[in-house]
Amino acid sequence: MNRFLSTLLLLILTVAQADAQAVVVRKRELNTGSSSGNLSTQISPSMTNSSMSGIYYSRYNHSIKLSPTALIAGDIPISYERKISDYFTVEAGVGLTTFNLTEDLIRGYSSRLEGETVSKVSYSALLNAKIFPEGNAFQDGYYIAFNLNHRDYAQDFALAMPGMEDSTFNESFQWSDLGFTMGYQSRPSERMILDWFIGAGIRQKTRKINEYVNTFDPISGIYTGEYVLNESGNTTPAILGGVKISILFR
Repeated sequence: MNRFLSTLLLLILTVAQADAQAVVVRKRELNTGSSSGNLSTQISPSMTNSSMSGIYYSRYNHSIKLSPTALIAGDIPISYERKISDYFTVEAGVGLTTFNLTEDLIRGYSSRLEGETVSKVSYSALLNAKIFPEGNAFQDGYYIAFNLNHRDYAQDFALAMPGMEDSTFNESFQWSDLGFTMGYQSRPSERMILDWFIGAGIRQKTRKINEYVNTFDPISGIYTGEYVLNESGNTTPAILGGVKISILFR
């Protein structure tokens, strides 16, 4: 029995001594690695993706933009945006205008008692300046923009009334917007940005339409009528909003 206890005690002491030596060796290796600067640093996938995305996004400073939602207002614009810095971009563009669905729903200008209004092709122009408070232009993030837009709509008024000669008159109306918007840009792919924005502004409307006017002739003593082009205008609040698709290039 004493021999068994002595053997067990010797075995325990041997194992304890081996563990102590292993701990000392491990500590010495850690100290050596720390002093020589060979300690490996583990980088998380999120850190890698974040650093790579910064390099990835900084490759592009130019974009061509299309606005599918502008079609509701009869506008087909194309614009160019330039990244001046990570905090500031400038956008300018031109477009073609045609039948304005929103204006027709409000005023119903396409159908009139005396005849019919037919839309023609005209032009539009825009100028926007964007500020990115977080310095993430052309990346995922929000922005504040100053907007200046102008749309010119041309149309023909085709007169069709019984007892009167069929005639066609040129007419037009314009929208000029001045306002501010807030937006958010997202990058679904390497060279594409989706630009969502909404805001408010002041809209100056100018309209030139032909109206039938009766004029009294004192010599003949009768009234004569003719169509005269009248110009009118008003200023109203406006909601500015939509979605743009940007294609990036260097």
